[in-house]
Amino acid sequence: MRPRRFFAAEAAPGKLLALSPSEAHHLREVLRLKEGTEIEVVNGRGEAYPARVIRIQRDEVRVHLLGPGRREPPPAYRLEMLLPLLKGGRTEFLVEKAVELGVTTIRVFYGRYGARKPGERLGPRLHERAVQALKQCGRLWLPEVHPPVPLAEALEHVQAPERFFAYERGGEPLSRAFTRLSRDLALVAGPEGGFAPEEEKLLKEKGFRPLTLGPYILRAETACLFMMSVWRYHTLLDAAASPSGLE
Repeated sequence: MRPRRFFAAEAAPGKLLALSPSEAHHLREVLRLKEGTEIEVVNGRGEAYPARVIRIQRDEVRVHLLGPGRREPPPAYRLEMLLPLLKGGRTEFLVEKAVELGVTTIRVFYGRYGARKPGERLGPRLHERAVQALKQCGRLWLPEVHPPVPLAEALEHVQAPERFFAYERGGEPLSRAFTRLSRDLALVAGPEGGFAPEEEKLLKEKGFRPLTLGPYILRAETACLFMMSVWRYHTLLDAAASPSGLE
């Protein structure tokens, strides 16, 4: 059985550190681990270190990082995924799946037809959901998770040169677009009500090309998950065909 995994951004070999309150609570109250237990601590920057729990108190859990640990090379394929703000915890669900599928940057946005407005605590909750997904799936690079902003603001920060948006009125087929897979890509799908006309115009002005996801109208969360999954599938195919075989 592999050691339980915990997250600490400041993790480094040989370091003594206190876990964050949420990680300490999980270790102490949920898993009920004891002093002396061996665990693994990931820092979200491609590194994981064996560690030992050395002190458990009500207000603090301290661990000793033993090192050296596991390392994972930086992602060979980068995806900036722009996720719409959705109701009922569906945005949180999509952040979790984005981490599992290897997305490198997550930008959450809301637009004219969106059905949900962001609360003050949503940004931290999305980051925490990403951390939990990182620990569960075994990945060592934590994506950048940006708090919700208007669509226009999110588009201003996109860096990937190759850009597509899901468009219900037609566009290039998704599978055909990904056969010319770029290693630095941005994708966006709209909220429950779709994109407003001025938002469609803005996307095109920002270099986003329309993609069709097939003959049916997909729910917003289905469209996002479909795009991320197809992208991941093509990265695996491309990596398998490359001489290095890197993902």
